[in-house]
Amino acid sequence: MAVVTDGVTELKYDRLSLVPLGGQGEIGMVLWALSYAGEILLIDAGAAYPPTDLPGVDLLLPNMNFLMANKGRISALLLTNGHEEHCGAVPYVLEHLKVPRIMAPHFVAALVSQTLADRTDKVYDTVCDTIEPRQSYRIGPFEVEWIQVNDAIADACALKISTPEGVVLYTSSFKLDQTPVDSKLMDIGRFAQLGDTGITLLISDSAGVENRGYTASEKSIAPALERHISQADGRAIVVMNGTNTHRLQILFDIAKRTDRKVVLFGDLLVQTAVAAVITGNLNYDRSIEGTLQDLHKLPSEQILVVATGEDGNALGLLHQLAFKPREDFSIERGDLVIFSADIYPGQSRRLATIQDHLLSMGITGVIGARGGVHVSNHASQEELKLVLSVTQPRYFVPAIGEGRHIKHHGQLATEFGIPVDNVFSIRNGAVIEISNGLAALAGTIEYEAVFFNRDQAESVTRFSVNERRSLSNEGVLTIACIVDSKWNLVQPPSMEGAALGFVHSRDWAATRKELFNNIEDVLTRHRAVEGSDITSLRAAVRDVASKTIRSKLQSKPTIQIVVHEIDTVRTQ
Repeated sequence: MAVVTDGVTELKYDRLSLVPLGGQGEIGMVLWALSYAGEILLIDAGAAYPPTDLPGVDLLLPNMNFLMANKGRISALLLTNGHEEHCGAVPYVLEHLKVPRIMAPHFVAALVSQTLADRTDKVYDTVCDTIEPRQSYRIGPFEVEWIQVNDAIADACALKISTPEGVVLYTSSFKLDQTPVDSKLMDIGRFAQLGDTGITLLISDSAGVENRGYTASEKSIAPALERHISQADGRAIVVMNGTNTHRLQILFDIAKRTDRKVVLFGDLLVQTAVAAVITGNLNYDRSIEGTLQDLHKLPSEQILVVATGEDGNALGLLHQLAFKPREDFSIERGDLVIFSADIYPGQSRRLATIQDHLLSMGITGVIGARGGVHVSNHASQEELKLVLSVTQPRYFVPAIGEGRHIKHHGQLATEFGIPVDNVFSIRNGAVIEISNGLAALAGTIEYEAVFFNRDQAESVTRFSVNERRSLSNEGVLTIACIVDSKWNLVQPPSMEGAALGFVHSRDWAATRKELFNNIEDVLTRHRAVEGSDITSLRAAVRDVASKTIRSKLQSKPTIQIVVHEIDTVRTQ
């Protein structure tokens, strides 16, 4: 019996269906939907940062159409860690869906609750329940267990989901840290136990698959961070992602040893610190706490600023600090700036431009992994092999990564010994069905990401993004025509442009003259057509203007046409 449908692919009542709605082809925006016996279980709800070619877009969020069409079937949302890529879209999900339960480990539950409580413009009535690792929880036809893993954040967990159709193990983002900051080791023994009893499908983190060996421990960057901060003559400013609790602990410890006050900058960073303190995952001497006011009161050598941007976007904040000084906080000559975050693909050139600008301002910068001040929170090749070896899954889905990560992790699994037909290197929207222990692709559902604008507090259409891109690249030209009731020009058309590089071209004067003549021709044709109106005239003028400029100047600006009709008899 088909009970869940989006008009394209039906999800069968008596089969386990798994659908990624985000995270398969980008870093972030992770969201999985599991359907069985008419109930849907959601795993994570993440956001992603947009590429630079999407003007006016602040976040990428998972497409909710499929879930909204089946909102009465959703049983719970299960969260695995507090990173934005896994829970950054929780407020967005709750604004569109009535989720009966949210379940998460201690720190994650505290962070989500803190984030929702700080959104004073919204009221959420869904409570985030706290779970304990290694305990089983029954949710409809699903039996769920959280399993401790390592990450750059407190209480990160994998998920075991048991159903009558088999066991699914979802690693979430993880790495194998043998010297974790919080002393909580990855529960690899539990992974091995599940492997011994049989795992039908393994869904595993792929973002670090291109890195050989093992991912370095979070503790490994502490010496470099302390060396740079202790040697800084002025303020030390660490720009990092907003949810890295382990790095926060390292920085608080360094501040104590170097006699500096810690000033936190960024709402998400403050929320993370509060949640970490509440749950015992950030411990420090209260005497090192600082405020933004201390930036103007204390000597520079006594200040350590830890900062993040909107939604935890570290690179976005660094760009803003370099090129757009803020009233509340700005960088100054003599500061040491440490960028302690990932450099996402396609962002290297942007970061280099920022670094060059900082150097021209007399500001020293230390950047990422090559400066010894950042390590990834994603497992490298040997850790991924270890998980495959101890779990021995029948079927495998490489997840959480861009397209090449998904492909390479799938290849790694086949080289490891999993049959190629049992590896599903899928993209968002693909439907995997499991029945009688057998898995197969069963179609697709709608999955295109939602473009979100923070200032407008709403989604942005692709048309709007394309229009903004055009405005950014080609500019805008406004042509205003004043005509009488017989479609005669009362005066020559006026033309006003913004961001139009071609107005300085030697060809612009000739093109402008030809454009006037073409508009006159349009008016002449309109006078010959009975029943013509301003709407049709406006469209005709826009069409001839677009063709003229494209033909003569090879440019495609956004063209706005204004036509005013006046009664020349009454105005005389």
